[in-house]
Amino acid sequence: MIKGLQDFINEAAVGAANQYSASVKIVRFLEKKIGQTYVDFDGQNYTNNEGNYFGYLFVSNSDTSAIRVNWEGNVFHSINFWQDWNYNVDPTLEIKTGKIAPGNSSFARLLPEIADIIAKNNAFEDGDSADEEPAEDIDESTLDEAAKFQYGGQIYNGKQAVVRKMYDEGKDLEDIKATVQLNGKYVKSIIAKYIKDQGGSVSEVAEALGVSNIEARELCGEHFDDEGNESYNPAIKVLDGAKETIVPSKQLKAAQEELNETEYADPDLVFDELSDYVTLIAKGVMPALLVTGQGGIGKSYNIDKILDQYGKRHETWEKIKGKASPAAMYATLWYNRDKIVVFDDCDSVFKDPDALNILKGALDNNDFREISWATKSEGMVYTTDLDDNKEIAERVQEWKDAHNGKEGFPNHFIFEGEVIFISNMKKSEIYKKDSALLTRCTCIDIVLSAQGVMKRMETVLPHIKIYKSLGARGSEGKDITNEELKKEVFDFMKSDEFLKNPKRRGRDISFRTLDQIYKLRWAGLENWKERAYNCGG
Repeated sequence: MIKGLQDFINEAAVGAANQYSASVKIVRFLEKKIGQTYVDFDGQNYTNNEGNYFGYLFVSNSDTSAIRVNWEGNVFHSINFWQDWNYNVDPTLEIKTGKIAPGNSSFARLLPEIADIIAKNNAFEDGDSADEEPAEDIDESTLDEAAKFQYGGQIYNGKQAVVRKMYDEGKDLEDIKATVQLNGKYVKSIIAKYIKDQGGSVSEVAEALGVSNIEARELCGEHFDDEGNESYNPAIKVLDGAKETIVPSKQLKAAQEELNETEYADPDLVFDELSDYVTLIAKGVMPALLVTGQGGIGKSYNIDKILDQYGKRHETWEKIKGKASPAAMYATLWYNRDKIVVFDDCDSVFKDPDALNILKGALDNNDFREISWATKSEGMVYTTDLDDNKEIAERVQEWKDAHNGKEGFPNHFIFEGEVIFISNMKKSEIYKKDSALLTRCTCIDIVLSAQGVMKRMETVLPHIKIYKSLGARGSEGKDITNEELKKEVFDFMKSDEFLKNPKRRGRDISFRTLDQIYKLRWAGLENWKERAYNCGG
């Protein structure tokens, strides 16, 4: 039974600026109702098909459930519940309350019902008892007003009347059950309807009987609508949890970048083969190189470093990073047609036929590489009849002059530079998408062992800080680094117990893995090691 609801209403009336405090109060209220203890775990920026949000995550220390209170900017958005939480697992439920939010007394009045929804979905619904007898068939005549029943020396019109009388006298439930010889559920139903008939609310029924609001609604005959669907307060909307993506904090990104830019502690792990190939590109000996393999191990850093030894970015080489449209790729190749062009983490090209065809032309190992784009887009200048870049550039300039300086592009030109395409996909994955691409140029597939990644991480470990997010993207967060805990987590990660566990199969190791496992340990979760196997990519 929930006590002091009005006190909580007053506590919950916090300003929108204090989202963290409001989130804590919401979860502390819910955990009392559902009989769980939730650890204040972390803040999460996440995206789903509706938009971008920030939520405060609380994880149970006694089972695998979790609750997250979500905000959209300064506005309360929803509550997520996980039956079986872990990193990379989508929520079980999303509970929305429309325009009713913390700071509104009506929100606090919805919380008991929200707790009941969560309790029901986590299979520990409040009010259930292992000692309560199972429901049994009862002769309906025992509830009929016409069936006389004696109690306290008086004759009553049926057992229902006796139940109501004993309830008014303050008798406890066990005494009533023993007197009328009815199953406890039926007795509760009679009392529930009696309270409602007198103008009582569902919450008052729940408090009087020591049951959840959901069970109280059912006992009152209000738990289901006319079509047999579960019925909640109209302000509450219960949805299946949406598929979501967690967005790394800026501190996590910075730590991963430091890891990427750090030389290996073990010289045997230096990318000797990659260095040799990139050097050939930098000297103009090799026209194209495709570099594949897991992310977060320093492919880009090592390539950039070697290119800078032989030239300077924006002068002798250029880079395009992230999602690349066909137009962006084509323009980059045209403007840098006599330089080294690096495409880094542009795997989106495999989803776009136009972009993929442009990439194929650029990666061709032939000395004479023709790049063309058969599009009718405005600004494309016909140059298919020309094979000399000087003549092509002159025709484009003529078109530009004739169109008041508007930028134009040739629909065909000769690429005379070199290209490096860096992918976080494995060579086998690229083969499945377009096997012909691998035959056009030299390809090097870099896959470090888990032990190799751990050795690299050990180099930067003393400088790495772990932050707990306390606000939306851009927030500095709270430094929760404990050097002893960090070493304990790292030692576990590099052990055979972790690295060779079958549950780790197919999962890469990066700084995000360390960050996630550290937070499990820092939060004091008893099963942190078991949860750790699902962390990372």
